[in-house]
Amino acid sequence: MAMESLQKRWNDWITSLKKKDETTDKDAQIKSAQIVYVFGPPGTGKTFTGDYMHVMHGYHHVDGDIPLKNIALVPEYKEMIEKCLMSDDWTPMYSELARLTLEGAKEHDKVVLSHATYKNEYRDHFIKKLIEGGASEDNIIIVQLTIDPKVKARGLYHRTKRQAEQGGMSLEGELSEEKFIELVIEAEGKDTENVFEDHPKAVMVDISGRDVTHFDNVDEALGLTRSNELSYESICAKVKPIDEARDKITMANGFFEAIAEIQAKLGNKSLDIEEEGEDEKKVEEMKKRRSSIVQCELLVRDISASSVKSTETDKVLMRRKSLIMTGKIEE
Repeated sequence: MAMESLQKRWNDWITSLKKKDETTDKDAQIKSAQIVYVFGPPGTGKTFTGDYMHVMHGYHHVDGDIPLKNIALVPEYKEMIEKCLMSDDWTPMYSELARLTLEGAKEHDKVVLSHATYKNEYRDHFIKKLIEGGASEDNIIIVQLTIDPKVKARGLYHRTKRQAEQGGMSLEGELSEEKFIELVIEAEGKDTENVFEDHPKAVMVDISGRDVTHFDNVDEALGLTRSNELSYESICAKVKPIDEARDKITMANGFFEAIAEIQAKLGNKSLDIEEEGEDEKKVEEMKKRRSSIVQCELLVRDISASSVKSTETDKVLMRRKSLIMTGKIEE
């Protein structure tokens, strides 16, 4: 029923666009809007780039994780994500991302969508839906972020560390920064199923510098200019709080616990919590740690059926179970 409601929303939305006597102005606005589609693997700074474009260049930023982050609040989104994870039925999600982007184009002449889209099949579906909804193909710019693997892994470590601490856990003493980097690079080397594909029409933008060259390269790719008076640090001070605020909202709305429940439903027994005979306060602490573990893991890999169902060693499963039960890694 929820998926039917989501499909009906898309159909009704397209129908409304075809009523020219009522939507001429909105049609023209969507057709003339510039839409930038930014994608890259987790840890490349997609959301940061979208927020930068919003703050410094006036783009309306659509965070591509909106449906995912709101599964605890919107029933249609929950069913949509479950289908994506359990059945690899990804088309409704990318259709919804297109709708959200087009909604932004109704009111803004510049829109950017950021998302960790791995496959060209998914990307092309999203672009097809944009055009179906009235966007001009000539005004759609595809940007693929690239980054040195070690730089990306280091960035993931610091973000994971911050978010783990928000969940009442600490990586200090359990997993050093260099060990984390080593594990991330090793895992990506073994993952032959979730290979991040290059798009033939994408503008490649390297953001390995983690300095002002990040902004310079994005601006050059899009033909943008900004004041040279602002330093990298001063721009970051304006941009970073936006995503940090998103993280807090996401933590508070039950998202990570909802994802943990879905993963447990998929058969991930290391995420099960044995509540019988346990103190209520202790159970809540375990649920909070479970949510944080899921949060950290989702930062490192894409949200897809294959990644969630990926085979893991007994050692990894035991470490995760230990973290949930005690808040510490026990070998």
